[in-house]
Amino acid sequence: MNAAAPRPPGLETLRRVDLDVRDDIRGGREPFARIMAAVAALGPGEALVLRAPFEPHPLYAVLGARGFAHWTERLAADDWRVWFHRREQPAAAETETSCTIDVRGLPPPEPMVRVLERLDRLAPGATLTVLHERRPMFLYPQIEALGFSHMTDEPAPGLVRIIVGRPPAP
Repeated sequence: MNAAAPRPPGLETLRRVDLDVRDDIRGGREPFARIMAAVAALGPGEALVLRAPFEPHPLYAVLGARGFAHWTERLAADDWRVWFHRREQPAAAETETSCTIDVRGLPPPEPMVRVLERLDRLAPGATLTVLHERRPMFLYPQIEALGFSHMTDEPAPGLVRIIVGRPPAP
């Protein structure tokens, strides 16, 4: 168990939504879309309890930007349980106007993580230009599920440019 941090008070009162991705990862399947779908389906008073064969550090930043805190338990060297639950008062996010990020050369899932983190801070009507080395096929459904539009072109060999737009405020 996690000796560094005691279980946060009230965690046991939340309804558990369990998701085990250990077999996905061992089988070479990317579980990010399943995890994000489970997070999106969480209702008030629910916590996602994720089982993974390693500590999922990239998820801490992605879900933290969406107002989630986490508590981690190491059950064995290859068995981790992480509770993701909504913070009582989500941190206020600073919005950004249109910007560009270059994710070329980053190992998966880091490009997706960085793009999703930036989208959380993108102001209504603004765009994010992503420079990538290939078409990120797993990212497109995530962008669409969040209500963003996207357009992709390949202006040069080895360069894929994705322009992601946040809809304007109503």
